[in-house]
Amino acid sequence: MQVISTLRSAWRSWWSPYFKDGEGQPLWAIALVTMLFSAAIGIVLTAFSWVFSAGRLDLWQLLWRNLVISECIGFSIFGLFMLAAKLIGPARIDGWPNLQRALFFSLTPLAGVVIGYAIGFTLLSWAAGRGSFNWLSGWFVAGALMIWAVLTLVWWRFYRRELRLAETEKQLAADRARAAELERQAVDARLRALQAQIEPHFLFNTLANVVSLVDAQPADAKRMLERLIDLLRASLSASRARHATLGQEVDLCRAYLEILSIRMGGRLRYDIAAAADLRGLPLPPMLLQPLIENAVQHGLEPKVEGGYVRVVATRNVEDMLEIRVEDNGVGFSSLTRGGGVGLSNLRERLAAQYGSRARLAIEDAGPGTRARLILPLESEESAVSHVAALEAHT
Repeated sequence: MQVISTLRSAWRSWWSPYFKDGEGQPLWAIALVTMLFSAAIGIVLTAFSWVFSAGRLDLWQLLWRNLVISECIGFSIFGLFMLAAKLIGPARIDGWPNLQRALFFSLTPLAGVVIGYAIGFTLLSWAAGRGSFNWLSGWFVAGALMIWAVLTLVWWRFYRRELRLAETEKQLAADRARAAELERQAVDARLRALQAQIEPHFLFNTLANVVSLVDAQPADAKRMLERLIDLLRASLSASRARHATLGQEVDLCRAYLEILSIRMGGRLRYDIAAAADLRGLPLPPMLLQPLIENAVQHGLEPKVEGGYVRVVATRNVEDMLEIRVEDNGVGFSSLTRGGGVGLSNLRERLAAQYGSRARLAIEDAGPGTRARLILPLESEESAVSHVAALEAHT
């Protein structure tokens, strides 16, 4: 079955006007196809000659001569194309203008017919003991031109059909590329808008807290300003970057929680743990902040005594990156189940970045709520290539 499949591929590339299509085909398959096709031509010519001679010619002698000449012509054409592939190169031939390629694929068989006829009749003359063959005779030139015209007509008919198909495919590919580029720009703009979001009221409330702390608690005011600068710097970088790292996101979360802990006056405690070997993993920027904001705003702020937020990043049993954001606040609600704008945006970003390979689960932690973010473990290069593939097929 493998041999038959190889011969089919060799046959298609043998007739293809796209010179590079013959690359990768084994030499024996191309040679076998050449031999079989040349033999078929010889048999057809023998049948016509014998019929038109009304049986006056010796059939077997006629068949022998036509087979020898047909094989010589076929392998001469084959050899010339192989020589052109070595000297010029398939890629360069395939890139020629249509007229230049048409002349190449027309004149090369003509040269092969002339050379093959000369070789074939010379061999037959030697075999018959008549010396060399006068290949400049008029009937030889006429026969060579006739066979060349037939081969060129067959090939040109095929070439025109293939050329139309190639032009159509080229136009479709260009249209798909333009559509993919437009979609990529739309996805990129949407992602940047989503990852750059910092709620204005958070910024205003933080600055108002700084003002209130300047006189009474200047050390806390200074610490809050420092953390706010860290947060704004990271947010600005995130709005311009496609990827951050888990370590950068963890440091950003620490600055964010530090600001919140000062604002809440000790009612917020937090703990962040991420394995050192995971900190370099690529992560979409500003991915964890909505989870932390959701935990504080809907879990801890309504609780008089406050509580804690714990952020843990580990490699789970499925060999995936698992990030848990837990709190011991007021517990599960319709908003923490996924109805909030921040979580909706987060799910949209995950779908754009990872497709179906990532998921977000909101669970009842009893007390409090647990958000589990499951992401594939991948390098930065594979993350970029996967995003490009998703955008190209969107």
